[in-house]
Amino acid sequence: MTSKDKTGASDGAREHYAARKKSHDVFISGTRPDVDDLLSGAPFMGGDIRIDARSWCQHMLSNAGDLRSYQSMVKAAGCSVNFGRALRALRDSVSLQTIKPVEQAARSVQDDDAVTRMLVYRACLRDEAARNELSKIAASQQYGDSGFTQAQRYAVSIGLVHSYSRQSMFEYHSRGRHWIASQAAVLEDIRLAAAEAEAAAKAKVAEPADRGRLEVLAAVRGVDPDDEDFIRAVMEVRAEFWSPNVREIVVVPAFPEGGTGHRKDLQKGWAGMDGQPLPVVLRGDVASHRRSLVERWPHAADVIDVVLGDLAVREEVKFRPTLFVGPPGSGKSSLARAICDQIGLPSDLYNLAGIADSSLVGTSAQWSTARECVPLQVIKRSKSASVGVIWDEVEKASTGSQNGSPLDAMLPLLEADQAKRFRDLALEAEVDLSFVSHFGTANTIDGIPAPLRDRMRILVMPEPTWEHLGTLSRQIVQRIARERGVDARWFADLAEDEMDLVRQAWPGGSIRQLTRIVTTLIDGRDHLIGRC
Repeated sequence: MTSKDKTGASDGAREHYAARKKSHDVFISGTRPDVDDLLSGAPFMGGDIRIDARSWCQHMLSNAGDLRSYQSMVKAAGCSVNFGRALRALRDSVSLQTIKPVEQAARSVQDDDAVTRMLVYRACLRDEAARNELSKIAASQQYGDSGFTQAQRYAVSIGLVHSYSRQSMFEYHSRGRHWIASQAAVLEDIRLAAAEAEAAAKAKVAEPADRGRLEVLAAVRGVDPDDEDFIRAVMEVRAEFWSPNVREIVVVPAFPEGGTGHRKDLQKGWAGMDGQPLPVVLRGDVASHRRSLVERWPHAADVIDVVLGDLAVREEVKFRPTLFVGPPGSGKSSLARAICDQIGLPSDLYNLAGIADSSLVGTSAQWSTARECVPLQVIKRSKSASVGVIWDEVEKASTGSQNGSPLDAMLPLLEADQAKRFRDLALEAEVDLSFVSHFGTANTIDGIPAPLRDRMRILVMPEPTWEHLGTLSRQIVQRIARERGVDARWFADLAEDEMDLVRQAWPGGSIRQLTRIVTTLIDGRDHLIGRC
């Protein structure tokens, strides 16, 4: 009989998760996982899809003889892709566009491992078709007698189906484990139904078992309902435990048939979304999100911790209305955008400077130029019920009320009860904006009306100092490379003599000023190279 510890987990469960952690640490440290590892929810090499893809491409390019042989098979299969060129393009830039030709060539020669790897990359770049195909692959394959191994791969399969913004196989696995854990109570019902059916069969009662329960059993076929070790092991991770609440909501009610003029044209933009539930963004691995954000914003670690603390309550993403206050150039708007991007929350920035009316909450359907409120515009564009709106330069909005005050107009959007039943002027309907997260930025709270300050959590944005210079300069160099469409490897980090120049020119504080200084140094490099 298998021994169990005080938490109820068996020796097998504890040994299995300990072994998984060791193997994951190896991949994070710089070893490339194979396809089977990825299908089990292993992290990418170095924890980064770009590092993983570059390593795999370099491996495929390393043997010229094998590469020529592969290209010959691709050509013989009638595929026009230059495999070597496609590999180099993928190595230099990981995108859906560079993955496609590599996958096409691999499919032509029936290289299942390469095809599956490309599906993994596409799925983690939020390609829905790839997620669905990869989910079937993970669920259909048989992996020996290990119930734990089978459960891990099926957790990935579940995560691929139920997730919308995951960026790694590890995150898909985590999402799938959450889903399986939520089914623990359901599995108990299934076991009771099975027992009832068995008892009925013995009593020669021809009444079938509850079909609904059996369908649920089929849906979780990756876990043996008689083996509770996996369920217990998942539920032990208390930091990840969740209770299923909301996964999708109807934001805009169904519009009636008919209608004419510009109002009908406005409603056309919601075709397929009105009356239909839209997905809610889930938080994913909060610890991973924090690491990534603090690496880029080391001076704002305390602010990041406060904001991400909102995700501790529930799996669905919803941040409290938050106002970042700090001097110009301290990175308030950029940090708000980075938090949304990291979580996978579609977002938009709306500059309030000089705004002197209440159009941000929509304009009346009586006008031909009618448009929805700003949060609804972001929801329509992203087709997601969870979005973020960044209200930039709040203190510079007009406080006059002749055409409606923009700051007064914001108030109902920040109240949970009112946001859930917000009447949009353009659609002339009550919409559900309960999963809209609001961030504001301001250089000072002077001039911001008290009702708005009362509804927003105010966080002071700290200024970076010289101790953060190394991290910030690397981030700026990488951003310049991305903006110019150049492989970041061509832009080396600042040398020590260049860092000395930065220290002389930058007194600390403004990231905007630091960006201008670093950009000047990079441009100076290009000028010198051109002269050489």
